[in-house]
Amino acid sequence: MDKSIILDTDIASAFAKINQLELLSKLLHRYSVFITPRIYEELMAPLDFGYTYPLDIFDRINVLHPTHEESKDYQLLILENRKLGKGELEAICICKRRGCVFSSMDRAALRYAAAVGVETIDLYSILRAFWESGILLQKDVEGIIEALEDKDKIPRIDKNKIFD
Repeated sequence: MDKSIILDTDIASAFAKINQLELLSKLLHRYSVFITPRIYEELMAPLDFGYTYPLDIFDRINVLHPTHEESKDYQLLILENRKLGKGELEAICICKRRGCVFSSMDRAALRYAAAVGVETIDLYSILRAFWESGILLQKDVEGIIEALEDKDKIPRIDKNKIFD
């Protein structure tokens, strides 16, 4: 495991809500998987409303703390880029400096990360990888998609982008 991946709040919470963090870990077994302190803080909010899925994330995924330089990068970036969330910006700063992969469902965050040279993985790539790797059959991936649409209330997923 020489490569690291940082999961944004949306990816981590989506798989936690459908009780599939273990499956995601199986897919990402070649990576060290992390969240950042600001993503951790974002995940704390649902606990205040009685949701417990963040606890599963905290049990399974370590927090990767920024270095002093990465914190300075973040402080500059948050002034320049007010459209992205704090967790996304912190993750992108760490990924850029350390060569980590950034995974999110937020298209603007993914575009920005790619524009600054950070490798990205979106939800479609994850779902396609479950199928192409043989971890799941197509019908099982379709079940994951239905669960995500139902439990996480994400917009309808275009299955053609996964299975074609």
